[in-house]
Amino acid sequence: MTNQLIDLDPATLTIATNVRTDVAEDKDFAHSIKTRGVLEPVTVYPAEDGTYAVLRGQRRTLTAAKVGTPSGTIPCRVVPQPEDADRIGDQMVENIHRSGMRQSEILAGVEQLALLGLSAAQITKRVALPRAEVNAALAVASKEQARTRVEAGDLTLEQAAIYAEFDGDDEATEGLDNAVRWGRSLEHTAQRLRDEAAEREADAAVFAQTYERLTGEGLPVLTADEIERAQELGEVLRVSRLVNDEGEPLAEEEWPNVPGVRVQIVKEWVYPDEDEWDDDNADGESAESDGDDEDDAPAEPYQAHLPVWVVTDLAASGLHRRGTQGSTSAEAETEQEAEARAEAAREERRRVIANNKAWTSAEVVRREWLTTFLARKTPPKGAEALICEAVVTGSHFLYKAMENNHPMLRTLVGVGADKTRWDSGGELATIVAKASTPKAAIMTTLGAIVTAWEATLGKHTWRNPTKWDARILTALTEWGYQPSEVEALLLPQPEPTEEDRAAAAGESHDAEHSAA
Repeated sequence: MTNQLIDLDPATLTIATNVRTDVAEDKDFAHSIKTRGVLEPVTVYPAEDGTYAVLRGQRRTLTAAKVGTPSGTIPCRVVPQPEDADRIGDQMVENIHRSGMRQSEILAGVEQLALLGLSAAQITKRVALPRAEVNAALAVASKEQARTRVEAGDLTLEQAAIYAEFDGDDEATEGLDNAVRWGRSLEHTAQRLRDEAAEREADAAVFAQTYERLTGEGLPVLTADEIERAQELGEVLRVSRLVNDEGEPLAEEEWPNVPGVRVQIVKEWVYPDEDEWDDDNADGESAESDGDDEDDAPAEPYQAHLPVWVVTDLAASGLHRRGTQGSTSAEAETEQEAEARAEAAREERRRVIANNKAWTSAEVVRREWLTTFLARKTPPKGAEALICEAVVTGSHFLYKAMENNHPMLRTLVGVGADKTRWDSGGELATIVAKASTPKAAIMTTLGAIVTAWEATLGKHTWRNPTKWDARILTALTEWGYQPSEVEALLLPQPEPTEEDRAAAAGESHDAEHSAA
């Protein structure tokens, strides 16, 4: 009985010899077969013992036998038993020339299902796609620019969803383009853009509050539009940096009397004294600090919206730039040198605060990645070595996490994240109970170590990375995490090659020759 289509119980079929020996398990594929059945018939032939042997479709058959189908059967096309040469050739052609759906095709399919009224959850269940991919497709579908990039093959759906989030923002899109061009993480770039947008929104609110307060006091405050126009027409000069005809700065009480003077609301850097220290230590706990603790850090510069007296028409004000009236060139040069040193110090502190902001953004992306990583069923390559090193060497961060019942692990796996160390023992027991196989046990232990390390990180980390910072971040990078630029400061720097040394020596020789 050949050349016909029949329904058979997959458990009754035998698997004939197949050139493909690795039948990879896929939970989404299994879910699809369990809920929708086998959609593409498998090819079988009658065996000598009266059963049917699977010629093509062994993965579908084995999965259906394992998880079942709605009907309990699978469609089978019966053919005559082929010669071995034909069997091998056909099996190779079937696997070698198989092509998956393009991202643009998945996008179109998800969009059509959505137009039919299916929700994201229903689409995920029906087509066995990851929910994140379905959400990405739905986000991109209505954004023309992002959709065009997917159809051109430039971006994956997940990447295009990030572009869709910033659709219409040319500056943000340029930042994303640069990240793609230079191989940087789109996720980290997007998080920085979100944080910067939130900061601008907060600044606008503070500006409005400050403007209302100062105008209520009767001060001649420039609006945001007036500031922009003044900067386009010419310089907005601070009265504090100008001098009178005698080369002397004006007393502060005289500033309101300068012709044409106004008040500009400026977001200024405030630099604490060197003997001031942060109220929060490296563990994030409030503490009185005098700077003696090794975890303490000097108080960082911060920004505040301050009123600044300015003039927008220097000639009308009757004032002059410092150094042009009443002072010698030597005095002016000394002032310039002092200002240059002060500016260098300010620039370094600005670099610190910028990296701290970048670290805060990176933390969001890193912890989202770790949450997905902890859901793995099997440990990555090298996990056992990292576990052994952390446990045997008695790493302090692991000891501290164990002492507090692994708060970061509970947070990232969503088990008792809001409980203290004193009432979280049951949640840890739940986590351990789920690790019922050897692979799961290794993965859970690895998760405990990685989250224990994560709990020790903070804005101080990029300035003083430890060997464990480099060790674990290197491992995470090997396992698929793409660190941001500030996180990359934790990684060991490669040793210079002979070519690098030769180039450096050549530059040094050229510099000496030029000086001579």
